[in-house]
Amino acid sequence: MRAAALAAFAAAAWLASFGAAAAHEASVRGLVLGLMPAQGRAVVRLDIAHEGSLTSTVRLRPASLARTLAVGDRFSAIADADEQPPELSELRVLGKSSITGTEATRIALSAPLLRYVEHLIVGDVVPATQFVDQSGKPFSLRDLRGQSVVMSFIYTRCGDPRECPLVSAKFLALQKRLRGEPVHLVEVTLDPGFDRPPVLERYGRLFAADPARWTLATGDPEKVLDFAAQFEVTAFPDPRVGLIHTERTVLIDPNGVIRDLIDEGAWLPGEIVAELRAERGLASNPLARLDLWLSSAAVAVCGNSVASFSGFSDLLIVLAIFGAAGYILWRLARGLSRGAT
Repeated sequence: MRAAALAAFAAAAWLASFGAAAAHEASVRGLVLGLMPAQGRAVVRLDIAHEGSLTSTVRLRPASLARTLAVGDRFSAIADADEQPPELSELRVLGKSSITGTEATRIALSAPLLRYVEHLIVGDVVPATQFVDQSGKPFSLRDLRGQSVVMSFIYTRCGDPRECPLVSAKFLALQKRLRGEPVHLVEVTLDPGFDRPPVLERYGRLFAADPARWTLATGDPEKVLDFAAQFEVTAFPDPRVGLIHTERTVLIDPNGVIRDLIDEGAWLPGEIVAELRAERGLASNPLARLDLWLSSAAVAVCGNSVASFSGFSDLLIVLAIFGAAGYILWRLARGLSRGAT
């Protein structure tokens, strides 16, 4: 209740700063911290005149903006604080920024960051962060040298079946398909204060997670969240939906080197299996690997608007649509040409 009161006070002060003529709507600037495409909402940090900044969940108008924006977008918009949650409309992206990074990043941007960490990229060695697994035993990714690792980020209280439960269901499929192979699955919680080992153990049982092959990791909350931030995965509490967080699946080779960062959530277990087997020089499905690459490339180029893009099959559909449109235009051009003669 105290947090809600503070937020309400800040919102009132923010609107008051624009005067009586703008009692309901005001021009604002801010930064996108998180997105909820399915709900048409976002977590933003709004710059409030004379009051600093306010982090809030907002509704976007139109809702489709949640699929075209990206975390780190700086924007201007019209805000209506009478709506619950507040609504942003006429949003215009002004540029890109970063929400996590080093102290040097903060100085370069002249803006505060959520967490001060070094971002990891493909080719980096995974850090030796100390976790605790679902059995309460110490755990580090360095313990898994000699095995390939598939890692993702979840939290057990997630109520959206299209998000964390779906990731865990895919991990169950991977566990079955990779039985007997040197591959370990890791899910790191984004809610380490609540997701202690007994909670993770119960969650693991729901998905038949074999602790010898599938680790659910928690630990010191600050260290766990810093670890996630190194992969540019951040989470924000929201009273309506729980945690809003970015998605990223990480493939790590047997030497502990990051091999791939998958930013879309539509990957299929067969695609990951094909990628891991190809890494070890084994026979794998080339179409599944192409499908994964196309999906990742589409998100990298187009952002959240194609987050459910399923690679090769959707590419064929898109090509068919363009082919049909081209054929129709060609027929129309021929008809017009004949009419002119």
